[in-house]
Amino acid sequence: MAPSSPAEILTELRRFAASRRRAARTSDPVALLARLFGACRPLDVEVRHGGVVIRLESTDDPGVRLTCLVHRASPTPLTAAEAAVAERLCDGRTLAQIAHLRGVSVNTIKSQVRQIFRKLEVDSRVALVRRLEP
Repeated sequence: MAPSSPAEILTELRRFAASRRRAARTSDPVALLARLFGACRPLDVEVRHGGVVIRLESTDDPGVRLTCLVHRASPTPLTAAEAAVAERLCDGRTLAQIAHLRGVSVNTIKSQVRQIFRKLEVDSRVALVRRLEP
């Protein structure tokens, strides 16, 4: 029996998330999500640092609400060290300041900045800020 209400669809999606192998044989998560979004209306959309937050409410049952966080896809994720350096670059710190804060040499920071720029396909600090900040 296929789920029909948003609450039943959410239950089926939770089952899928709890045991992907077993649920994958019985349910198609893409079809479930398509049905879920078709049965809901958007309440609010908010852009955040990491992506977009969408709040939905069932058109059939106003008591059923869903919040989705859609992360911005990153073609090549940054390492933890690169992410820390990128954050400090966006704060306007110099390479020497970042090196001192991280306890590494300026040459290490230069290398990490090159990797950050390459991975995020930017060529300046301004472009980096635009890429990372909403």
